Amino acid sequence: MTLNEYVKRYMRTRTAAFYVALGVSLLAVAAGVIACAGLSAYGTAWPALVCVIVGFMAFLVLSFAGQDNAGAAAMGVLTLAGFVCLLVGEYSHFFNTIQNQAMTGFNIASVDGLMLLIVCVVLYVVSAIALNVCAWLRLKKTAGAA
Repeated sequence: MTLNEYVKRYMRTRTAAFYVALGVSLLAVAAGVIACAGLSAYGTAWPALVCVIVGFMAFLVLSFAGQDNAGAAAMGVLTLAGFVCLLVGEYSHFFNTIQNQAMTGFNIASVDGLMLLIVCVVLYVVSAIALNVCAWLRLKKTAGAA
């Protein structure tokens, strides 16, 4: 059996929940890339990207090893870890900027990178929740349904 045949057979035995988990995993990786590229000037965003890339690799390896639910759970946990790393790395810049504005006049729209941070936080949270839900669903078709 060639690799191409193996992958085709593998993909036919997965449910829609597996494909949702795969898509949400790619969404988390995209959020990590966006955060790393856009927020690196304000703090340390690369640990968040490393967490989601390691999580995506764990998802793929565990899925091909037959442990789909463990892969989705690992990706969900590492996405949550990436979210925490993003907040810890970017916290000081945004807190100091908002604190300085509190003394001189508050204008939230003038905080550089805040909208990008909010977008990345939303993507991380949505991804972590969806992957947690997918970890509890059946990701393989039953023997009769394949």
